[in-house]
Amino acid sequence: MQTLFFSLDTASVAAIIPVMDHIMNCLNQQTGMTYHPSLIAAMKLVSKKMDRYYLLTNSLPVYRIAMVLHPGMKLEYFCNHNWEAKWIEEAERLVRTKYVEQYEQQADEAPTMPSTNSITHHNSGFALFGDLSVTTAPHASEIQEYLSHPVENVKDPLK
Repeated sequence: MQTLFFSLDTASVAAIIPVMDHIMNCLNQQTGMTYHPSLIAAMKLVSKKMDRYYLLTNSLPVYRIAMVLHPGMKLEYFCNHNWEAKWIEEAERLVRTKYVEQYEQQADEAPTMPSTNSITHHNSGFALFGDLSVTTAPHASEIQEYLSHPVENVKDPLK
């Protein structure tokens, strides 16, 4: 079933860890039952392989960043699935760091106004008002504002 899911055009990086969690939950529910030794051995191998995949997702921040940026998950997914507090904090830190490093400056840059030297009005003094702001209060970071909103029920986060 999960293989078919990831074969669809709607699959996303944000879904990888939740699907892995689903597989592990199904596997963990079955471990208390009595099975043939070959099935028990297979389940142990699957569990070991899943642990390896979890380690791989830990080494690449893109998985956690994609989940936090998904409007239907944000940090709430981690909390609802009882992830350790340090993992949740790390996911948030990764998103904030990436935002500051690559996007904050672009988001903060406002379109530039023409300089007062390039304005050809006669020297009435009104040209200087083009650079005034109505507020001196700092605005909230876009990532802070995004994370403060509740999760949304979305089927496709890119639409």
